[in-house]
Amino acid sequence: MNAAPFLVLLSVLQQYPATGYSTVEELPNEGQPAPEGASGTTFGMALEVGPLSLNSGTQGGAQDYFALARPMARLERGESFALELGAPLRFRLLDEEPRQSAEDYGGYLRRQDWDTLSDFGQILRDLRIGRDDNVATFRAGPLLAFTLGEGHLVERYDNQLSPDYHPAGAHLTVNLGPSRVIVVASDVLGARLFAGELRLDIGRLASQQDKHFDRYHAIASIAQDFGRVGEERTEAITAALLGGDVALYKGERLQLFAMGGAGSRVDVGTPDIGGFVGLAIRGETTRVDVSGRLEGRYQGGSFRFGLFGPSYELARFSATGLSEPPLAEERLARHMAGFAELKIGMGSGDPEELYLSASAAAEYFAFGRTDTDFTLALQLPGARTLASARLIVAGIGAQPRYSVHAELRHRILDWLYLWGSGGAVHFPQPDGSLVRGYTAGAGAGVDFKR
Repeated sequence: MNAAPFLVLLSVLQQYPATGYSTVEELPNEGQPAPEGASGTTFGMALEVGPLSLNSGTQGGAQDYFALARPMARLERGESFALELGAPLRFRLLDEEPRQSAEDYGGYLRRQDWDTLSDFGQILRDLRIGRDDNVATFRAGPLLAFTLGEGHLVERYDNQLSPDYHPAGAHLTVNLGPSRVIVVASDVLGARLFAGELRLDIGRLASQQDKHFDRYHAIASIAQDFGRVGEERTEAITAALLGGDVALYKGERLQLFAMGGAGSRVDVGTPDIGGFVGLAIRGETTRVDVSGRLEGRYQGGSFRFGLFGPSYELARFSATGLSEPPLAEERLARHMAGFAELKIGMGSGDPEELYLSASAAAEYFAFGRTDTDFTLALQLPGARTLASARLIVAGIGAQPRYSVHAELRHRILDWLYLWGSGGAVHFPQPDGSLVRGYTAGAGAGVDFKR
């Protein structure tokens, strides 16, 4: 198989799929520098088409049927620049609940996909400026499972979870001497979630010896959601955290860190403070990369760690279930909680080899509630078949809410591939409740790269 035209498809899968709901964790070369020697300019184009079924998004609503067309174009310049633009266009074919054609643009193009300024962010599928080893790097596009630092405020966050909201996020990383600063915006065209973290390498501040570098860190982070998307408003949330970590063992292939810290919501009258202690481990070989975290947490009231988590785009309307209080008003019993996360990557990135990326995270609250998040990305040998899936469950043991999506892509010719996807989605309502719906689609795509 000629690998060049397949790179566009790989980029497609790394972004949000045809339904607009994100599922992908990590795939070969995602977020990594281009292969050595890739210093020229390349250009690619792709077009995906196919039928798509999506719930109307209203209480008791039926399935609507659309024709999907998604044109895409990508430009790469060496290892330090990439730009990909695209537009998922859903044209209504059949409406099980007849409505005035004015509700859709021109009577056909689904209005909910383009009714706020933030929705125009979906045109930006990927922007990369700088390499990971540069002083500064900038990334923009969908945030699929974004974690700020160790995730104690922003954890595995997905800004594509709502099927009617399609923002482009962005994050900037700057490394200056002993400090690293990360700032992120969940929506570059709207007043939504903004967060930042400052990490200081105490070893670099106190010593000039390499053996003390990257072993002791002090961390400060803050996050605020202004809660504004067009005319939609949800309650603002602001949280802050102070913490640090220390290396218990730091070898070339294995690292073990102890960590701890405290955080709080700072936008409430009497802030509730939470604390955590834990361990983080990472081990790697040439083909396997495994990392994990295990933490004990004391939290409750208005604050919990990972406040802006995987299901946050739904939790800001209903913290759990479909019609519960929003996260900003949720008050948990003050108690202990346990958190565990495991990530596994297998494969060298060679297209002819199997590649697997999987992660699982779970938090158990001592009063009987559990939140979980599972992701999977799989590339079969030959790089002709790609599969991904994500399952987010919030509120097990209380009012559970399940968000699930899966996607499969298979290349049958160097320039032609097939795709199929499906899952469960949730639509926010004007009264703050959520409506569960389902989506499924399948089709074909063509691409080329030069």
